[in-house]
Amino acid sequence: MILGFPSREFGAQEYPTDAEIADFAQAKNFPGILMKLGKVTGKDAPEVWKFFQKETSAKDPTWNFNGKFLVSKNGVVCTTTAATVEADIAKLMEEQ
Repeated sequence: MILGFPSREFGAQEYPTDAEIADFAQAKNFPGILMKLGKVTGKDAPEVWKFFQKETSAKDPTWNFNGKFLVSKNGVVCTTTAATVEADIAKLMEEQ
């Protein structure tokens, strides 16, 4: 399952409303669940985001392509990058 965390913290590149974000995601066949538009940095980040950061010791993302987390079948949270996400997902899917 994919969770998307839309945010306007990175150059205000995200659409300004949840409805516009949802329309765009639907048009692009986004296969996951979109969280409400908000922050992913600092104290106002969603609790699940803070949990992922705590589990991985990840810092706040500095750009919208950063800040990717994967959760294994065994519940282990890890970080990944845009360059390695597909290989990292494939590896986790092979996990018993």
